[in-house]
Parts: sequence; structure tokens; C-alpha cells
Amino acid sequence: MKKKNDVIMEQPKLGVRLFSVSIMILTAVVWMALDIYLPALPILKEVFDVSASYLNLTLTIGIITTAVGTLIGGPFSDKYGRKPVFSVGITLSFVFTFLCTFAGSVEFLIVVRGLAGMGNGIILTVTTAMIKDTFSGSKFKSVMTVLQSAAIIGPILAPSVGSLIISCLSWRWMFVFIAVVSVIPSVFILMSRETWPKEHRVSDSTLTAIKETLNTAKDKPFAMFAAVMAILTIPMWAYISVCSYIYITDFGVSNMQYGVLYALGAGVSCISPFLYMVITKRFSTGRACEVCLGLILMSGILLVAIGGRAPILFLLSTLPFIVAEGMIRALGMVVLLEQYSRVAGAASAMINFILNIVGTVGASLATLSWSSYITALSVICIGCMSAALLIWIIIVKKKIMAERLFGRLKR
Repeated sequence: MKKKNDVIMEQPKLGVRLFSVSIMILTAVVWMALDIYLPALPILKEVFDVSASYLNLTLTIGIITTAVGTLIGGPFSDKYGRKPVFSVGITLSFVFTFLCTFAGSVEFLIVVRGLAGMGNGIILTVTTAMIKDTFSGSKFKSVMTVLQSAAIIGPILAPSVGSLIISCLSWRWMFVFIAVVSVIPSVFILMSRETWPKEHRVSDSTLTAIKETLNTAKDKPFAMFAAVMAILTIPMWAYISVCSYIYITDFGVSNMQYGVLYALGAGVSCISPFLYMVITKRFSTGRACEVCLGLILMSGILLVAIGGRAPILFLLSTLPFIVAEGMIRALGMVVLLEQYSRVAGAASAMINFILNIVGTVGASLATLSWSSYITALSVICIGCMSAALLIWIIIVKKKIMAERLFGRLKR
């Protein structure tokens, strides 16, 4: 039953504010775990004596297993409740992130990061579903926007934190840091009230629940909008996988300078989900999507024109797609979870699965044998904008989710 202030499920022990903040902090930490070790990639390349593409498997395998974790976390939490499945996810994440500190080879690092990624995926999809269970209406939109901001802040700040840790200690301590800081918000979440009561849980087998989750992607509106959302996040994934090489190897900046440059993008990325809220107060959600398309194209042009001249110009060239990624992630989560609120766990699982799988495409594309990683990012930006634009034209012409995307089309 809906309560005032759009709060569906109260939290007597914690209060909904502390509950939400705990989820946001843990979300930032989980995403931070993805790329906190980016500043160490040039070091690890020498330590393990491997190629950049082979070392990049520590990133791409982690993304893939995170995607798998999101896919199974949603339906399992729909059947068994959010908290039991969350407990499994945080255990996997904590144990195997900590084991990364003992890596003596790339192969060991790939395996343990892969298993930690599985736990991280479960955490992301279950906590997203918890937010949908707890809030509705404008409150849900606001909280989800802040949550997606946390998902952006984590990976944006991670290299800065990683650079500081490398400068003071060693690359192994980065994983200790992630494991330790995930504990406090996880304890608060485990203390919270279950948001998915037994009367709401699915009675089908887990395998059936997973199949139903996969069937979500077959729904045309869901599939097409999720495709636009995912394609527009590819440049950010590509940037994450190669930016350390661009800053440190190509431009020759120090780890600390790299951390500062990377952190400068954090200030912009923090406001991007809220920018979408500002735009949608005056214009439709669909117009916000079109702004994202324009920003991606802008980055593609700027990277070619000025991106290779200096580190700060490269940073400025990337800011448009950093903003676009933050906007489309928040916007997409709100649109799709509101549209498919009856199956929030499954929808959350499928959205996160698609984003992570597509993310591996971006990471892999960027590390191919390009003449320049900056050129690679430019081509990826323009290519992704073109692909997303084609799908978007179909969405507009077919009036798919017209009421939710373009309110005026209702008249």
C-alpha cells in the first residue's frame, strides 16, 4: 500500500534515509572496485610481463562476471527475498576482493576478480531492486538519480584513490581498501528490514525465474530503449580501459597527476544525473535522450580536433560523453524500472546485465591495435552515437513508450 511521501516500505531500525545512503555508498564502492587499479596497469604490465590486451582481461572478465551476477541476482531475490541474496553477494565480493592482494600472476588476478565481480553484480541488482521496493513516484526518481550518481562517482574517483594508495603503499593495498570500506554500509543494509516480503515472492523455480528475466529482453520497448542506453555508455567503458595508458604512457604524466586529472572529471560526472532532472522539468525525457546523443557526438569531434594536444585538452574532450553516460544511466533506470515495476528484480537484473555485457565491448574495442587510443575513443564515440541514433529514430517513429518519453504525444 502506498504511503505518504512516496515511501512504500518503511525502515523502523534505520530509517529510509540511512538505508538509502548505505546503498548509495556501497554502490559507489562496488563500482570503484572495477577500476581502482587502473593507475597500476602500466606497473602490472611490467611486473607480470604481459601485453596490455592480456592484462585487460582482468577488467573485461570482471565486467562479464558482474553481468552474470546481475542476471542471477534479480530472479533469485524475487524468489528468496532481497537480504539473503544480498548476503551471498557481499560475501563473494569481500572474500575474493581481499584475495586479489595475494595475486602472483595475471591468471590468479583474473580468477579472483572474476569471482568478486560475480558478487558485485548480485549486490548491484539486488540493491537497485531494494530501492524500487522502498520508493515510488517522484521520490523514487530522486533517489534513483542519486544512486546512479553514486554509480558514476565510484569509478570516476577510483583511479585518484588508487594513485594515492600506490604512491604511499603498493598496488596490493588497493584491494584491501575496497574490501574494508565495503563492510560498514553492508552491515547497515543487513540490519535493514526485508523489502520484498514473502507474499510478493515468486513461487516458480529459480530456473523459471531466470528464463522470465531473459524474456524481459524480448519485450520490444524494453529491448530498444535498453539498447540505446547501453550503446551510449560504451564510450565511458572504453575510456576506463585505456585512459591510464593515454595519460601516463602517451602524455607522460605521473600517477599523482593522472589521479588529479581523472578526478577533475568527477566534479562534472557528479552533476550529470541531476542535469537530466533539470532538463526533464522543462522538456520531455525524450529530449534529454537527444541531448545525450549530441554530447557523445561532441566528444567524438573534440577528441580528433584537440584531444591529442595536451592532457587537459584530452580531459575536456571526454567531459561531454562522461556527462552523457551519467544522464542516460539515471534516465534509463528510472524509465525502465517505472515501466516494469511489477518485475523490478528481473528488470533491474536485465538492465545491469545488458550494461555490463555491452561494457565489455567498449573495453575490448578500445584496446585493439589502434594507431592511437585517442583516435579509438573518437571512432567509438561517433560510431556509438550513429548506432544509437538509428534505434532512437525507430523509437520515435513507432511511438514506443511515447507517454513516458514524450508526454506531449499523449494528447
